[in-house]
Amino acid sequence: MNICFITNLPVWSLGVGKGAPSFYNTLNLYHKKGNKITLLTTEKDLSLPNLPNIEIRLIRKYSKVESSIFFGLFRLISKYLIWLMNQFMGYQALKAYAGDSDYIYAYETEFVLPASLYSRLKKLTFISRFQGTVLTDLVNNSSFFKKLKLMIQFFDQIIALKINSHLTIMTNDGTKGDQVLQLLRKQETNVLFLRNGVDLSIPGDENTFLDITKGLDEGCIVFSSVSRLQLWKRVDRSIEVFEAFNRVYPNSHYYIVGDGEQMISLKKLVKKKELTRNVTFLGSLEKPEVFNVLEVSKYFLSNYELSNLGNPLYEAVNFGCIVATLNNGSTGDLIIHNFTGILSEEDSYLENARKLIELEENSSTQNKIKYNASEMLEKNLLSWEQRMLKEYDEVRGLNN
Repeated sequence: MNICFITNLPVWSLGVGKGAPSFYNTLNLYHKKGNKITLLTTEKDLSLPNLPNIEIRLIRKYSKVESSIFFGLFRLISKYLIWLMNQFMGYQALKAYAGDSDYIYAYETEFVLPASLYSRLKKLTFISRFQGTVLTDLVNNSSFFKKLKLMIQFFDQIIALKINSHLTIMTNDGTKGDQVLQLLRKQETNVLFLRNGVDLSIPGDENTFLDITKGLDEGCIVFSSVSRLQLWKRVDRSIEVFEAFNRVYPNSHYYIVGDGEQMISLKKLVKKKELTRNVTFLGSLEKPEVFNVLEVSKYFLSNYELSNLGNPLYEAVNFGCIVATLNNGSTGDLIIHNFTGILSEEDSYLENARKLIELEENSSTQNKIKYNASEMLEKNLLSWEQRMLKEYDEVRGLNN
């Protein structure tokens, strides 16, 4: 196949080898299969030395203007004017570099519109791929005004999800992306709804071993979380849950893995709560180092908005951590309270602290949760190789 990817996402969310591997694994599969690949991207200075046959072309992108003179309606208008300009730049990149492609593959929402227009004009096979959605409240029992606000705030993403393609790949990350697509498109479309693959068999690499237990008191109860430090990941909630647990069990420590725009404010929160001796920010880590952290962790905290069914949660279960999370999105489909994890309603997230305190004295329930969670993992998840081969078979079948 001659396939052209177009995207606004970095290949690695937190730097080379760090963060979610979804996009890299996608490129890696198509590369290994011997396809001719062109990657149109807004990521500057991108280098993929392990994927030498991918031709990388930079899309010029207009950035959002951050200025105090833009507020309210003016900020919204400027956002969508810039979005329209970027749609034009995406289309121009396709015209310049996708000439011999058979497939156009729009990875995430930004360039779905120009990819759709170009593929229709050139009669090419069009694939769109989404890593979940922020539009979950459109299919929840939310108020009319909340839905209206969401539609105005994310109109660009609604347009991207409404556009039909020969194949739409939606990640089943608990954000109800399949239901959102059905609502927006109002007709049967070719949708592949899959969970991401999970690295279940990669051990910690001794060459990059991260000895985080050094300096901890004997018997210390270790907590961890792994995510980008973005507002909707709500690591502040996790800090509050840990704070309440730590009051009862002072010999406990919380490791926060990840980086992002919330780092400074979260560190201030930890200092304000006088938890600097009990909370450590590890920044973004490579996968073997993340696994080192999970190996020594007893409890894993995840308090995202929308849904918590992401790879960090699955990997934590795989390393024997007990997950404490929230019943939002489709999280409750897999994490059942006191059966496969600890679960509370989102508006009562601090209840997880009380439940963990009670669980700490109940070793039989801890063992039951670990066993059941491991069984759940084995039944429901795919390796990355299995996940990517399912996609590849679907894509290859489009032109047969």
